[in-house]
Amino acid sequence: MIWIEAVEITDPACGFAWGTEPKYRRLHWQYGELIRGWRRVMTGIFAPGWRAQVGFPEDEVAACTAYEAFLAPIAALTGMPYPIPVHHVMASSEDACRVAIAAATQGPAVGDAVLRRLRESWFVAGRPADTVERGTAAAAGVPGLDLDQLARDLADPATEKAWQADWEEARQPNDYVRNVPDRRPGMGAAQEQNGRQRYGLPCLNLTGPAGGATVAGWRDWVDWEKAIETVCPGAVAAARPLPTPAQAFATWPTWALAELDELCGPGAEPPAGTVEHRRPGGTMWLTEQEAAHRAP
Repeated sequence: MIWIEAVEITDPACGFAWGTEPKYRRLHWQYGELIRGWRRVMTGIFAPGWRAQVGFPEDEVAACTAYEAFLAPIAALTGMPYPIPVHHVMASSEDACRVAIAAATQGPAVGDAVLRRLRESWFVAGRPADTVERGTAAAAGVPGLDLDQLARDLADPATEKAWQADWEEARQPNDYVRNVPDRRPGMGAAQEQNGRQRYGLPCLNLTGPAGGATVAGWRDWVDWEKAIETVCPGAVAAARPLPTPAQAFATWPTWALAELDELCGPGAEPPAGTVEHRRPGGTMWLTEQEAAHRAP
């Protein structure tokens, strides 16, 4: 039997999770038919008051400059865009987690698209959707999303209960990440936050007929395939061929160069009819429908 279950521990404000989007897309494309369950756990890696806790500048102009400098080496490693300029620094990432959880109740496709919009608010636009109001605005225009339902779900105590459950689950890291020797953020090791250990991001826990495996931190694609094959022998041989650019844009409406390279091969060109948004921190290509809901 060939099947995979996946638990993605993530946060809209994590630069390394944003940098891993190309690999998440490749996983979905090549192995989506084998994945019978995909669940996200929102983490809240930036809690209210985080600036004071880490000694980040309180002055907004200085904070924006410092945040750009913080993201630059992550972007250099992952190849994904980062925001130049940063227009404001987040208050926290917790409300964005709530928005992502509420949106997911409208179905996986809507949840995926809203989370992507939230990530892009941080790492492309430099205008983090760090409040419920900003998160809702960022989600406007997502195909299939009912904004009125999103507002109702955000006010529903069930959403807060789900968020608190995610927060707690994210602070029960497994033995694998507790023992990752490289303790640097983004390398997969469990991180301490406010007296608790939590999963380091990005992190993907896989389960299959042969057992479980964890892909934690910034890893090459070969490490992802090793984990897939560990939990589900034979899965790699059954992988779906990589997409053409036209197939890629028909599946996801926004693309960065690193994503095109990962899924379509180095040098792949966006198909005709896409809209280019060129920024100092990296270029994005959007379908015409998606571009209609975005600022250039």
